[in-house]
Amino acid sequence: MPILITQQNPLSITLQVDHLNLRFEVEWYQEDIARLTESILSLLSSVIIQEKITGADRENIRFSWQGYYLILNFDYYSQSCWFEGQDNEKAECLAKLYSELIK
Repeated sequence: MPILITQQNPLSITLQVDHLNLRFEVEWYQEDIARLTESILSLLSSVIIQEKITGADRENIRFSWQGYYLILNFDYYSQSCWFEGQDNEKAECLAKLYSELIK
């Protein structure tokens, strides 16, 4: 069964100083990551995926958005999902991303 961001599966988002945490209501599996990524990034406009890195229990999606470079990270075992900025304007970038995701 696909995991999507819906009213039945809301997304909780917490802005930290150096990252943006995402938490889902239901447990997800590594095979759900592609669909979760699509669902999350569809909330943003003009996303360009640069690279996808798949590990044993972790996946990282490097992408650009509004001139910023970010990483969307998933760790299956800890059920963690978070964004990190890749450039010197991390705090500004994450604040803008947070504002866009909570609309």
